[in-house]
Amino acid sequence: MKEKVWVIDNEVLNDIEFDNSFAVVEQTILEKIFKNAYFIDRDIAENDESKKQIIPYVVLKNENNEILVVKRTKKQTEKRLHNLYSVGIGGHINPVDESENPEQTFYNGLNRELDEETDIEKIKSLKYVGLILDDTTSVSRVHLGILFIAYITKAEIKEKENFEETWISEKELKNFDGKFEGWSEIALKALEVI
Repeated sequence: MKEKVWVIDNEVLNDIEFDNSFAVVEQTILEKIFKNAYFIDRDIAENDESKKQIIPYVVLKNENNEILVVKRTKKQTEKRLHNLYSVGIGGHINPVDESENPEQTFYNGLNRELDEETDIEKIKSLKYVGLILDDTTSVSRVHLGILFIAYITKAEIKEKENFEETWISEKELKNFDGKFEGWSEIALKALEVI
């Protein structure tokens, strides 16, 4: 069975002004995005730039003020992101996440992705940051990131074959010499880390 993913048509985003691929929007705009989302086959969505796949993108920050940084290995499925560093955990919203309440559908997907990819001891708080819309690469042109920061006690990556993990302080991130994926650069600037 083909994977289905949650998407919106680009027109839903027409009234949002993005500054350097980032925008902070009110709750009513998020609700509009969620209410207009629907499921289609992922193989169609990956090649249709008239739609955006909705992706929860969560930055994890521990009690030592360190941010989780992962490097995507060649065993990870998205070949276009191999060997790049990321500060975001997340992925597609699938029909298994669906609820009568579209906002709950999103949060079900966010929680499932965090649970699939990480072993978090305790989430102390989850804070919405904004939207990421980056049209500079073939990957980012078909995705919309919804950026959150999760304040946690501690966590580790479950998929050790797909990701190499390290925890880096905000100070060290300013001088980090690895190549971040585009969304991570946008997220770190939005969080005023770099």
